[in-house]
Amino acid sequence: MEPLVQLRGVTKKYYGHAVLSDVSFEIAPGEVFGYIGPNGAGKTTTLKILAGLIQKFEGDVLVGGAHVVKDRARAHAMIGYLPQSCGFQNWRTVDSALDVLGALSGVDDATRKRRIPELLERFGLSAARFKKVKELSGGMAQKLGLIQALLHDPKLLVLDEPLEGLDPPTRNLLKEIIRERQRAGTTVLFSSHILSDVEDVADRIGILHGGKIATSGSIRDLTSAFGLPTEIEVEYSVAPSALPFTGTPRKPNEWRVVLAEGEDLDAVIHGIVEQSLAAGGKLRRIGLVEPDLDALFAQYINNSRGLGQTASPASDTNNSRGLGQTASPASDTNNSNNAPKQVADA
Repeated sequence: MEPLVQLRGVTKKYYGHAVLSDVSFEIAPGEVFGYIGPNGAGKTTTLKILAGLIQKFEGDVLVGGAHVVKDRARAHAMIGYLPQSCGFQNWRTVDSALDVLGALSGVDDATRKRRIPELLERFGLSAARFKKVKELSGGMAQKLGLIQALLHDPKLLVLDEPLEGLDPPTRNLLKEIIRERQRAGTTVLFSSHILSDVEDVADRIGILHGGKIATSGSIRDLTSAFGLPTEIEVEYSVAPSALPFTGTPRKPNEWRVVLAEGEDLDAVIHGIVEQSLAAGGKLRRIGLVEPDLDALFAQYINNSRGLGQTASPASDTNNSRGLGQTASPASDTNNSNNAPKQVADA
């Protein structure tokens, strides 16, 4: 299947400094791709290139086979873009803001009249339809930004830190909407430095570090690539008289077992079950432990250092399910054009 999104050798420099350096990756139709890395790594610059806000760069970027610079109108018609900070006209009502942006993106009158109330209801904003934008809370404004990106039913959603700073109910709602769009066939590319967000919704992950794609793949792919051990979690309601494994206790009657390299996972699980029952144990749960992104990213940093690469100090401070916060002035904050955009040439 032909990828919907293709980046080939993308390099972007500001004043001689390479913010992106030979970045290449592809995203399949209907895939949710999480783009992670510390602030300043170049995530926002990548997304602005895709959305058409940055047009001078080296390399090629294609969406649905259309080049985002050479075939701009066709490429941008497929994209819904949510910037990190939405810049609505505060004096407009919610309804008016969406209507104007929809018209600029080529959405016809009948479709706007149907889609605007539908999306406002799905996002829980029906009661705010005729409020002025300046009266909205930060979470409501973020919802409004995602609505404008969805108005023309794009094939590709490009979302820059869509969940940052939101309360838990709003975060959960937006993550569910991302999943809904995927089920409807929409491809989603979203950036984040909050690893738990990516882990919840992404099919595949790309790690951007120092302006370069370090690696990409599913969590299981990255676990194998980074050499993390395979682990089994075992929980008993009644522990056997003798444990059939050597493991690390986690809680009462719960252990974590690390497999030796090359061990057969199914054979080990089968052996534990068989021997536990023979020794009078009652198993409540046994299964493969999926590593989290914290562990994967920490392992990537360790591998980088082992190869003599320089890891930024910010990358090492992910103790709260997030990556580092040191923004490079030249990278993610260079372009101030953060107006919401369904990628219309307004």
